[in-house]
Amino acid sequence: MAFQRSWFRQRLVLTSLAATVAFTVFTLLSSCGESAQNPVATKTTDGKIDPAFVKSLYSAKCGICHGADGAMNYAGAKDLSISTLPKAEIIAQITYGKGTMPPMEKQLTAEQIEAVADYCILLRKK
Repeated sequence: MAFQRSWFRQRLVLTSLAATVAFTVFTLLSSCGESAQNPVATKTTDGKIDPAFVKSLYSAKCGICHGADGAMNYAGAKDLSISTLPKAEIIAQITYGKGTMPPMEKQLTAEQIEAVADYCILLRKK
């Protein structure tokens, strides 16, 4: 009986580990080489990035783990709706990545990264 539990536990751990590795590899590969495919941010008449473009950028790059409302917490992603990070730290994390979050410095322009950071701040619960 102890042997069966031990075998089952090992199989469960290995399956979980394999799923985590597969997800991480998928996330990293899906975000690689997209810099050429990113359109330049469309600007509004006042010179700011179009909010619809920023929302689609967030959905494509961040929404997979953080969710549309920022509270999904998939694969260790932090809950953006309760985040208290200042804008400069958000920009740094988007730019250079953190943990399983891939860096976006080669995929997004500095202007796009700042716009996504502003969008993340808007997701906070008031």
